Amino acid sequence: MDFARRLFAGRLVSYTSVRFEDRKEDHLSLNLQARFLRVRARVPMYRLFLTIFLWFWLTAWGILAIVFLGSRLTGMRQVSAPNMYATVAPILAAEAVKAYESGGPQAFARFSQSNVQSHSHQLFLLDGFYKDVLSRPLTSDGLRVAQAAKNGQLIVLRAHIAAYKFVSSSGRPYVLVLYLKSGFRSVTDTVLGEGLPYTISLILLVTLLCFALAYHIASPIHSIQSTARRVAQGDLKARVPASVSRRFDELSALAKDFDSMVGRLDVLIQTQKNLLNSVSHELRSPLARINLSLALLKKRSTPESDDIFQRLDRDIARIDLLMGQLLTLSRLEAGLSSGDREDVDFAQLVEETAADSNFEAQASGKSVTFRTKGSVVLGNADPHALRSACENVIRNAVRFTQLGTNVEVDLEIDRSAPEPLALLSVRDHGPGVPEDSLQAIFQPFVRIDAEATGGNGLGLAIAFEAIRLHRGRISATNLLPTGLEINIRLPVAYDVAVHRHDLSKPEHSTAL
Repeated sequence: MDFARRLFAGRLVSYTSVRFEDRKEDHLSLNLQARFLRVRARVPMYRLFLTIFLWFWLTAWGILAIVFLGSRLTGMRQVSAPNMYATVAPILAAEAVKAYESGGPQAFARFSQSNVQSHSHQLFLLDGFYKDVLSRPLTSDGLRVAQAAKNGQLIVLRAHIAAYKFVSSSGRPYVLVLYLKSGFRSVTDTVLGEGLPYTISLILLVTLLCFALAYHIASPIHSIQSTARRVAQGDLKARVPASVSRRFDELSALAKDFDSMVGRLDVLIQTQKNLLNSVSHELRSPLARINLSLALLKKRSTPESDDIFQRLDRDIARIDLLMGQLLTLSRLEAGLSSGDREDVDFAQLVEETAADSNFEAQASGKSVTFRTKGSVVLGNADPHALRSACENVIRNAVRFTQLGTNVEVDLEIDRSAPEPLALLSVRDHGPGVPEDSLQAIFQPFVRIDAEATGGNGLGLAIAFEAIRLHRGRISATNLLPTGLEINIRLPVAYDVAVHRHDLSKPEHSTAL
């Protein structure tokens, strides 16, 4: 019995350690991914950046290659050790002069044929008057190189004519002229020989300069693009960084014009919001007086007028609901919470909202189901705004789904992003939305088919603002063959996600 307990305890400890190691590996993987995304945000490695960088890099190298090869192949230059020709030239010159002075032109001719013919086209030995000892004609380029040579120096012209000046033991000056087969090896020796440090430094310098130039051009464009995305998500306070506006170039002018456009849009939208807010507030008081007057009239009414009063009640209730939604939308657009922020059990909130929606849906032959894999807690959240968002999304799905179908509500943790996100998916079996209206349905008073669906087009707009207030995102996608899926993503702290949303727990499904 004791042995069984020890064995079970050992397996439990082993399992716990494995789970701990798995969580450590997941945490390390998320940290590395987050660091990579931060580096990528600083250095915009996109197609434009790479195009600019490669274009300048290849152009710079092309120019340098032309200049370098031009100077090596067409210009006159001095070659020094440890170049092979600079090392061999003094030895070759000394032996050639020795052969000539000891045996005359015939001895030099034999020396040239036996020692140099395999390495060059011709070998000339010039005296102090620049005349070949074998009386052979010399080209103008060869004569020019010979005249440029000085004592102990190897001069090369066009990488295939070399001249070396040598003074014999008798005091007579000679110039050894070599016509080389090819200048490619000379160029290679220069680049990979004594010029190797210079070549490496040049590669690094050109690469750094091209990188800096490409970054200087592409980085402002990336900043403007990031700001445009924030504006597209509803942040009209977003502006291009000041560092871009201070560049004093065309990109700076573009950034200033973009900020001016966004500022103008912000003023227009704020004016519209203030108008709706003022109208909503101003109509509340007359609406309350109308309700009071209607209650007094009901006491004096006859049975024949009951139908009229019922219609008035419905119309007043509809106006009151519209005013309430407008005030809620105005408050959320202004970034105002309904109360103090607190930690919210999002799974419980969605489950309660889905249960209420299912109770209403059953009256019309529909249903709502809710599935989750554990508790999801959102820190520093407004529960009333979140509940309003979930109610509007789920009830909108119930309104559109076909009779006898089910609205599916799923809640899970999305770990593919650098920061864990709570992912709420609401899927219906309705007709869907035209592709060009998937973004527009989150704008106020937008209704795809007002006569068929009813409503005032404010529900999804309220949900959009409530989610934005919590730094989240909401999007819509059409399903096949029919239906619409709305996804809500809200940031969750990592420690909350690990300790409260354990994926090893069985999935919790509720048929509401």
